Amino acid sequence: MEEIFRMDTEELKEKAGTLAIEQHLLLSGWVYGFTDQAHKKLYDLAKDGKSLPVDLSNSIVFYTNPSPALKGGVIGSVGPAASQNFDRYLPQMMDWGVIATIGKGERSKEAYNAITAHKGVYLTTVGGTGALLSDCVEEWETVALEELGDQSIRRYKLKDFPVTVAADSTGRNLFDIGKFKYRRF
Repeated sequence: MEEIFRMDTEELKEKAGTLAIEQHLLLSGWVYGFTDQAHKKLYDLAKDGKSLPVDLSNSIVFYTNPSPALKGGVIGSVGPAASQNFDRYLPQMMDWGVIATIGKGERSKEAYNAITAHKGVYLTTVGGTGALLSDCVEEWETVALEELGDQSIRRYKLKDFPVTVAADSTGRNLFDIGKFKYRRF
């Protein structure tokens, strides 16, 4: 059985450059979470020479847009979004200091190059498990771009959130390795 490492977000920020693909983590701590509209808004603000509403230096971004909480719950379904949808923004996000992203699926060559150049890491979690993943969110808050409603920028406090290193700082990614392994059969 493969080893699963418990890691808090501060430790992840320090060790991002040393993590290797196929490592499994139970991640705890604060991350930002947002998707399409917030990415575009941040990009447009920077393009117009305006300051960003959040400090993304040394941060982790989870591509998610959760559903409303059920009665008595902290949050509704909080599944990952397809990461390729945000690849055009990733080089800029990493220039601003994003260390790691959490999402699902393969990324573009440009995204893998940005991860390598910034000694970052891409983490995946299983799509379709948002209701289960909601149990790993202890609290959350809206922190910026409230005018975007459910597309605003939020912070989530995770507890034992299951992720797998899908792209590491050396340029290796789980998807290319997986295709190679599969071809051997």
